[in-house]
Amino acid sequence: MNEPPCEPAVKAGDGVVITGVGLCTSLGIDAESTWQAILAGHTGIRELTQIESVLPPSSDGGQALELPAHYQPQLPREVRALRWTVEHALSDAGVVGGCQSLGYAERCYCMLGTTLHGLRAGGRFLRSEDPTHLRSFLAGSTATQALNDLGLEGGNATTCSACSSSLGAIALGVTLLETGRADLVVAGGYDAISEYAWAGFNALRLITPGHLRPFCRGRQGMKVGEGYGMVVLERQSSADRRGARVLAHLAGWGESADAHHLTKPHPAGEGALAAMRSALTRARVSESDLDLITAHATGTPDNDAAECASLVGLMGEKLASVPVVAHKSRLGHTLGGAGAVELVLSTLAIRDQRVPSAANVKLADVEYPQLSVAVGSAASRRVNHTLNSSLGFGGANTCVVLSRPLSSEVGGLHSNSVSRRACITGMGVVLPGALGLGEFTARARGKGAAALSAITDAQLANFTTVRRARRMSLSVRLALAAAELAFADAGLLGDENRLASSACLVASMHGAVTFCAEYYTQIVREGALAANPVLFAEGVPNAPSAHMSTALKIRGGCQTIIGTRTAGLDALAFAALRVESGAVDTVLVVATEEAHDLVNSTYKKLGIAPRGVDSLGGPHGAIGFVIESTTTARERGAMPWAT
Repeated sequence: MNEPPCEPAVKAGDGVVITGVGLCTSLGIDAESTWQAILAGHTGIRELTQIESVLPPSSDGGQALELPAHYQPQLPREVRALRWTVEHALSDAGVVGGCQSLGYAERCYCMLGTTLHGLRAGGRFLRSEDPTHLRSFLAGSTATQALNDLGLEGGNATTCSACSSSLGAIALGVTLLETGRADLVVAGGYDAISEYAWAGFNALRLITPGHLRPFCRGRQGMKVGEGYGMVVLERQSSADRRGARVLAHLAGWGESADAHHLTKPHPAGEGALAAMRSALTRARVSESDLDLITAHATGTPDNDAAECASLVGLMGEKLASVPVVAHKSRLGHTLGGAGAVELVLSTLAIRDQRVPSAANVKLADVEYPQLSVAVGSAASRRVNHTLNSSLGFGGANTCVVLSRPLSSEVGGLHSNSVSRRACITGMGVVLPGALGLGEFTARARGKGAAALSAITDAQLANFTTVRRARRMSLSVRLALAAAELAFADAGLLGDENRLASSACLVASMHGAVTFCAEYYTQIVREGALAANPVLFAEGVPNAPSAHMSTALKIRGGCQTIIGTRTAGLDALAFAALRVESGAVDTVLVVATEEAHDLVNSTYKKLGIAPRGVDSLGGPHGAIGFVIESTTTARERGAMPWAT
């Protein structure tokens, strides 16, 4: 416990900047065409011709415009558009020919966010029973195909926090830069238009039959959209060295969890407000300095009301003087891609000093007199500082503050210097024949039972976190049990203040396979209107982290790293970096996986199961770790397992 502090990896004052942007949306296949269409007052809501199911008459949404037919026609829809957008962002940043041209490709990373990754492949599989379609199903596969040969050799990972996924990915990208683990990060997110998403939101009664009317009286809901948004992030010093143009400073980010409900926001907007305040504090920008607020603004009754409450709590009377923009009214709700798409548009608002307007809104119809929703035509206005909010299912909130380059008012050009170490203070094991550290150690020493016995529901019911929750997937129940054991081992279980200030990173390769398969099979067999809303909500990849937050009252940022075998190690790495950077003192990391015959049979049929292994998908299991700063551990008298 007497280790010297880590040397700062990045000099103070070397802030993170945006040097390139890329978009593919319902209004354009690049950032500039999308932006100009928005300024001109266009909307991209149209017939959903690429939805796999037959929808009710007049169903519409924000389907992305089609790419040129000659561009990578062999790739799945989401992979094509994601690759296209990454290429455009790199080109816009002056990185021609991929990151190999920079001479430090091994220092270039890609951080992606998504809600539903390659789930369209699941529909193709269920209709054809051809397992080769599932090669494109996992988020890791989408990333691998999209990033191939682009020179992002430092690695990639994909995170899910529902509709705040891509803004969460951008925040993780900032951490990679601030801790010196990367010199360039392409960060953002995506979600393809799909029957899976439309059916789920429709089953939850969140899709409006009319216009999307954010913050208006009588608003009825959202429009499902499709969007791909990417930004190129660098430290100011790296951008200066290669003579890159700086579009905006990413001055600060903030994350929080509502710890309230899987699909409903906290009615008073407490979680969103905490994320907003954190972003402003990290940016060293006052709420009175904000010139533009880009709201999440889904047009759903509960979400808009909660978001307005959070903005009033942040700004008070000052809110009336700051224009609030609502891009989903023109683009549809682009789900996991929404945060990045809208951050690109805020970047361009700073570049051009323009404030675009919302569609379908008249000031007389706005329910909340405190809000100054931008309506009518786009207007020229000073835009030095902007606030973007993304508020996802499970109460996952991420906010980002952008500042105008070279502005004398910018206060956030700084970096969180690495000044402390991360350590493991708690571990929880939930494996067949090894429920808890004692049984695990015994098995490792060859003293346990010879046969592996499956984990039973009765065993999981012994955990208070599992008993508290309603119907959950097996992967969630395993994760909650491992989390409870890890916190107990760290001496933190029941420490409400410490848990409330903690963050959470869950990891899973396949997610809630049972719920996901059951939900999607019913849609394929019976149509989109047959979707089960409970299975949809519980099957979203961030459900484990959302339940973790609610059951344990964790109110820091909660995300789920998804879609690869290394997801658990990636989550540990990000947790350590967040602790080292000073962003948080304690992070819970849980890797969870449930077995399923579909997983087993698919790997066997594809011939990619490990040699000598008959069943890759089983047995079930979860592992939990508590990651803390050595300083925090020392102060409370904890004895770390390792640094």
